[in-house]
Amino acid sequence: MPVRIAANAFGESRPTRDLYVSPAHAVCVDVLGEMLIPACRLINGTTINQVDVETVTYWHLELASHDILLAEGLPAESYLDCGNRRFFANAEAPDLLTVPDARPEGPLPFCRPFHETGPLVDLVRARLAVRAEDLGWRRVEETFAGLHLVADGRTIRPDVQGLTARFVVPADARDVRLVSETSVPAHVVPGSTDARRLGLPLAGLTIDDGLTGARTVALDDPRLDDGFHAFDGGVRWTDGSALLPADFWAGCKGSFFLRVTLTGPALDRWVAPGETAGVVSLAEHRRA
Repeated sequence: MPVRIAANAFGESRPTRDLYVSPAHAVCVDVLGEMLIPACRLINGTTINQVDVETVTYWHLELASHDILLAEGLPAESYLDCGNRRFFANAEAPDLLTVPDARPEGPLPFCRPFHETGPLVDLVRARLAVRAEDLGWRRVEETFAGLHLVADGRTIRPDVQGLTARFVVPADARDVRLVSETSVPAHVVPGSTDARRLGLPLAGLTIDDGLTGARTVALDDPRLDDGFHAFDGGVRWTDGSALLPADFWAGCKGSFFLRVTLTGPALDRWVAPGETAGVVSLAEHRRA
């Protein structure tokens, strides 16, 4: 999927409008001299993001030797043959098992120093974050990240205290999801390479109708599948839309309390210019 570099992400008119490149296509950045960094290493959840598209066509411009071009005003590399020439439509025998910008092991004749990780890449990412804030992006801290329940299409908001949220749920509800905003650790935690989209870190789930007794849901219960990341040392992260199977409250009468306890606050998240940090809807989560 292509990486979208928003207009002005690197500075005024760099690029002049949103620029789409293949993930490993390198842009040229001046940090103690010009260097090349693949776009996928600069994804930050704000001005540089990988986007889902139905179809994509990549156009590469090849020169006599590897060099720097201006792509919508942003310096970027020309095509460098990395052994993937047969991927392209004008190849004599296209090979769709390759990828648009694979890089083999070993040195390649880059026209500038090439970096994928390290302190210089971290510095560029930090500069991009400052630039994003200058463009109106902001980080939001919210313990429950807009948590609410969607039960058979109906939104139920919780009462909260500390790290615990409590919902009153009809016992006849069948399609019940914990819905929240999400964040990616690699976008907000310095040095993190975790690219998972995380909702909330669950420490406990309890169901109690006041009649049949409290039921504690084990966080490693195999029925916690759709919308849950793998159980990891006492915490179970949701992905922003976590399905709670109805057999957890089978036999409950009338309605029940669902208590959700977190191990800690949700991750900070970026909010785009002009957007509010309100309660996310299930429909918005599915579109995202």
